[in-house]
Amino acid sequence: MQSSGILTGFKLTTAAILIGAWASTSATADTIYQDNFANGDISGWSTTGNVSAYNGNSMRLRGTSTATQALSTAGYSSVSVELAMSATSLENGEFCYGEISTDGGSSWTTALTIANGDDNGSQFSSNSAPSGIDNNVAVQLRFRGTGATTGDYCYGYRALVTGTGGAPTDPDISAPASVSFGAVGTGTTSTRTITVSNDGSATLVISNVSNPASPFSVSSNNCGSVSAGASCSIDVAFAPQADGSFSGSLNISSNDPDEASIAVSLSGSASTGGGSVDDFDPLSGSGNVSRSALTMNTLINGSDPGSLVDYSHYALPTDAAMPGNQFEGSLELFGEASGGDFDEHKDSFRYTGSQDTTRKHLPEFDFEFVQSGSHIFPIERGSIASTHPEWEYILTPGRVWNENGDAGYSRVALPFALQQKNANCIHNGMMTFLFKDDGSVSDVAYQIAGETCLYFQVDMWGQLSANYMPHSVANSDQLTSDYQAEVNNRMPSKPLSALAQDYPGTDYTAFAAPNGKDPLDLSLAGFVIDGTHYTGGCGSRRGDYPYCESLVVPSYSSAKTVFAGGAIMRLEQKYPGTFNQSIGSYISECNTNGNWNDVTFGNAVDMGTGNYKLAGYMSDEGASHTNDLFLPEDHASKINYSCTEYSRKASPGTKWVYHTSDTYILGTAMNAYLRGIEGSNSDIFSDIVVDEILAPLGVSPTAEFTRRTYDGIQQPFTGWGLMWLRDDVAKIGAFLAGSSQSVLHQGELDAALQRNSADRGLEPLTDYKYNNGFWAHEVSGNMSGCSNPLWLPFMSGYGGITVLLLPNNSVYYYFGDDDVFLWMDAAQEAHGIRSMCQ
Repeated sequence: MQSSGILTGFKLTTAAILIGAWASTSATADTIYQDNFANGDISGWSTTGNVSAYNGNSMRLRGTSTATQALSTAGYSSVSVELAMSATSLENGEFCYGEISTDGGSSWTTALTIANGDDNGSQFSSNSAPSGIDNNVAVQLRFRGTGATTGDYCYGYRALVTGTGGAPTDPDISAPASVSFGAVGTGTTSTRTITVSNDGSATLVISNVSNPASPFSVSSNNCGSVSAGASCSIDVAFAPQADGSFSGSLNISSNDPDEASIAVSLSGSASTGGGSVDDFDPLSGSGNVSRSALTMNTLINGSDPGSLVDYSHYALPTDAAMPGNQFEGSLELFGEASGGDFDEHKDSFRYTGSQDTTRKHLPEFDFEFVQSGSHIFPIERGSIASTHPEWEYILTPGRVWNENGDAGYSRVALPFALQQKNANCIHNGMMTFLFKDDGSVSDVAYQIAGETCLYFQVDMWGQLSANYMPHSVANSDQLTSDYQAEVNNRMPSKPLSALAQDYPGTDYTAFAAPNGKDPLDLSLAGFVIDGTHYTGGCGSRRGDYPYCESLVVPSYSSAKTVFAGGAIMRLEQKYPGTFNQSIGSYISECNTNGNWNDVTFGNAVDMGTGNYKLAGYMSDEGASHTNDLFLPEDHASKINYSCTEYSRKASPGTKWVYHTSDTYILGTAMNAYLRGIEGSNSDIFSDIVVDEILAPLGVSPTAEFTRRTYDGIQQPFTGWGLMWLRDDVAKIGAFLAGSSQSVLHQGELDAALQRNSADRGLEPLTDYKYNNGFWAHEVSGNMSGCSNPLWLPFMSGYGGITVLLLPNNSVYYYFGDDDVFLWMDAAQEAHGIRSMCQ
């Protein structure tokens, strides 16, 4: 726990510390390490500066100095560290610290701080249990002084580490889920080092490392026996001899008891041009562009707020030339809090009125970007927390080019979005500006004229002054390689209109606007079949959004399928019996009323907890009291509401009643369950959903984000709060709709997809089922030639989000905000391409 103030302990007399504290800890826990310096021996501590034994009962640090002790807590849980110190002769700005590291000294947690005013020789003590300290071979303790002279003293009186024995003593293999080689030149070789770590407390024995298929190969391997806390490395070479995109897998076998074999996904692409930073995705235009809006004169001499323009003026022109300048560094905007203009189209909750408010302006903008050929990408992806009371930025990749009329400047178009703080609506926009290598930069014009949001629809636009600070971005080479791999590994795509040519007789408009939907109500639409992603949507109030591949859409409750359903089925695959775990065993807040001890993880993912107020369809979910779940920013408020709002009305597993709060409970319980198995640093989203499900699919960094509580717990929302690009939707849908896989528990996935007639799930409405976070609708009467029941599984999200996982091995999706869920036209057209009858 990081200290929040200067003094984090409590003042005690020497006798109280030496008697009371020692007695209380030893009575309830084992002593792992202790030193009270009573014998004047400090030889076990590693020191810098002027450090010595003092007075037979302490260690004295003079001036700027440190004393560090390394130790292991392997085999222990509930580990706690007590540190005791005093100080004399400190001045303002000088401190004595007691610190703890759980990663071998790479980073430190401050447990105790003494400053001027408390430097009278009185002892202070603190008890801390930083995250990751249990069952850890890389723990370090440190006393540190920052005095300016040798007359400034810090005294260390005690270091005591206690814990409960019985933690697992097994090896635990850790390796990256995927490795990207990016884009390289055909006929060249690129090498990546894969680090394999042993996070357990027993020796890891790696028995076999498979040689991946060409053009990948293992070039060196020093992995054999890996001691606890140590690591080894495997070098993999990528040597493509032809143009194209390539993927492979490196399998590592070991004595890890729960992961006997792990796979590292490999990917890369090759082209004769090489795809380097300088020529990635080259442009062949002359630069002779005729421009009537957002001209050089406007961007340099124009004034805020300017006006909304058609989005075509932000698009990459046909005759755009390769950029003559290279952007790498920070872009900062000025005047966001007061600049720009705002026009409201819909405000269901009356957020704004005629007066100026912070909601009508952008948050502060100061972010790093790196250019790769004709592309530019942000270093930060996902919703970026800020001090703005309403908005957070989402930044996605854009383009860079030259136009002859820009006097040697290069022109940038940056897609971005605003997401409401603590919510899931997304308002997509664009920025554009001119820059040169020397740091010269124009104003930045921006506009928002579209969103995926049912209740708040607005336009925002303006022109703000900017500062470009060129500098080297940390790890930019690897970031560039990763970005190029992201682009090259996107699923092959065509416009929806191409379906008419590829599958003659197909009416593509049934996918573009099913059942007469207004295209302006759809942010994205798409159909995936036979490995090709047919794309549509991207309409706005100012023409088509120009960078559909970078347009962000929210998940809302489709996260209940991808996150909640995916996580529990992955855990069941790894740890059989997960579905039968009791909620009450993992969440203390749910033990206050006795309603959760017999509710299983499986009941929660099925919306069958038996705890509810109103049994009517969506009656509980639509009640105003759900604000007590959605509006608070802290975990305590959300989990207390979720656990206590509803009373027991039915036996668990017998009655479907929809509660997003039940999915929040499930995510909290799965997180606790995972940490009990894989360690206290484990995270249900990062370690299970991202590393083991999404990353191997090649999703974008945008899809590796989830909304979390804003407190120190950072609990993932689980039932809402994800965000995706269109390629992410296509890949996730294709993965779930596929006939077989080895990541999720196949039996539970088959049940979710209605492949098991004996396990269809609970019934929300007539001819609808809900199973493992997946919806399904019986549609045999709507499909020609189908005499047997035909259940179509799908994901669904608030406001008008649908992803159909069709049994003919295809996927259809749309992300809209008209609050209308009509998709039968698209399903029937997909049936016409390939029968779905079962």
